[in-house]
Amino acid sequence: MNRIDRFFKTKSVGFIIIATCVFIVLILMISLLLATFSSFRTGIEDAVNTQTSELSTQIVYNYENSISGIVETSNIIQTVIDRFDITTEQGSVQFSDYLRQVIHLRSDIIKISVYDYETRLCLVSSVDREIGSPIYDDASWFDEAIRDPTVHVFSIPYDEFGSEEYEVNVSKRIRFSNGERAGVLLIEISFQSFIELVDKSNLGAGGHITIIDSNYGIVYSSLNEPGAIQEGVDLAREIVLGSRSAVVGGYNMAVNVDTLSDTKWRICVFINIDDMIEIERSFLLTMFLVSGVVLVIGILLFTVVARAITSPMKQLELAMRKVEMSDYFRMEEVELVASIEVEALTRRFNRMMRKIGELMGRVIDEQNAQRKSELKALQNQINPHFLYNTLDSIMWLIENNKNHEAGEMVVALARLFRIGISNDSEVIPVRDEIEHVRNYLLIQNIRYADSFDYEFDIDEATLEIETMKLILQPIVENCIYHGLKNKIDKGHIRIGARVEDNHLMLSVSDNGYGMRQETIDKIYRSFEDGSVSIDDSTLSSSVGLKNIYQRIMIYYSGDAGMKIESILDEGTTITITEPLAKR
Repeated sequence: MNRIDRFFKTKSVGFIIIATCVFIVLILMISLLLATFSSFRTGIEDAVNTQTSELSTQIVYNYENSISGIVETSNIIQTVIDRFDITTEQGSVQFSDYLRQVIHLRSDIIKISVYDYETRLCLVSSVDREIGSPIYDDASWFDEAIRDPTVHVFSIPYDEFGSEEYEVNVSKRIRFSNGERAGVLLIEISFQSFIELVDKSNLGAGGHITIIDSNYGIVYSSLNEPGAIQEGVDLAREIVLGSRSAVVGGYNMAVNVDTLSDTKWRICVFINIDDMIEIERSFLLTMFLVSGVVLVIGILLFTVVARAITSPMKQLELAMRKVEMSDYFRMEEVELVASIEVEALTRRFNRMMRKIGELMGRVIDEQNAQRKSELKALQNQINPHFLYNTLDSIMWLIENNKNHEAGEMVVALARLFRIGISNDSEVIPVRDEIEHVRNYLLIQNIRYADSFDYEFDIDEATLEIETMKLILQPIVENCIYHGLKNKIDKGHIRIGARVEDNHLMLSVSDNGYGMRQETIDKIYRSFEDGSVSIDDSTLSSSVGLKNIYQRIMIYYSGDAGMKIESILDEGTTITITEPLAKR
């Protein structure tokens, strides 16, 4: 160390600057090259993952779209069957005509039949299957549907007549119109539409799609190489669910394993990424060569420039010291007449000062963003007590053989969650917000044994207008728990939506006990003053009126509002006002 000190002390300042800067630049450039290499590799991998993920997601979406169409058709048939008494000849004929109309509208459906649970005989058929004919030998679809009435059972594709036109059986346990007898709905669909979806997907050389069941049996594969297919299935067994890059059948593949909704199947998508890997290698090699040339040129240029910096450096140092001793946060810029190099440093210094000012403003913005994030977290909370009570009610209904009501509650709960937590946006159409409230009221109405009724007064012009997400359900929850829960006579809730003076007006009314004006004033004060507590049990809810008020005020920059009107022993009306211009 002493030798190094003595060495530098015997050299000129210019030499020291040149030698030191060349060494530092060399280290920095090497570090930059390594960082760039790593960053580019990561970027390419992210690009490959994004591209393959989007393609895989689109493929899964297309498959799930086809499956959901069949499931929706099955659910509609379950609803429509209540209109017919299929145990009679007239009802059977009428329902058979209806099924033929369904097949006419859905080209992918081949046959629809209804079998009796007890006799295992065909009661209704949409085509040439003989009424009263028994179930043929392979009736696993029938037995599985009986065992689990909550799901649709999808069978493995089969070639019934050796024509390579594969079919799939979709079965579901249903109840007849009288509610006392059960049966199984069988929908036979063509698997050709599933195969065509593969042909529309550009998966590259060796790329393919394999569908497996819960036991890793092969349901379908678009590849005709058994070895590669089994290799892919073994890889899917390791992945279970998710994505990975691997070599399959001699190709570099991006592999994504996902579930297919409403089935017990999983879909494995294999996308060839050899081209992307080759692009990555070529680009990285070119980048390394260019960076090497830039490094050499940069060192040479800096050597020349460094010699001209020595003289005015002291002057710049004095100017900086003056700024250092002054009030730093006044952002005073340095005014200096010097060489071009020093002036460049001066400009950089001034830009740094301005950057500090920008960062200070960014801190304030980030604090506001954090507050919005916290409010969004409140918005997405699920009331566990409500979920527990709902599931408990479903169990009670099932134990008391009220399966239809239990099914309604399950469907309503699923739709409630779909709208409540699946959408990341802060705003949704009024149509979805009303649907969310409708499902919530359906659940509560079943739970409380029709102790209240409800109505919707929705202007059709408001259905496609966007509104803040989940702002009506907490208010409706207040109506039920604090306005109507202990009411002697039957309660009534009314939900309204209209446009007035270029504003969206959403209202919730009940005929409950109402509130005193002092309580309403206390609520208003809590909106503006965080220190005011609301201890009245009438005002507690899973999200809270204050949370709703703060969310709409933040999102609409103060151009929104909440109005509370109440008359004791007559009821309460809460109206939310949102501007249309800011959508």
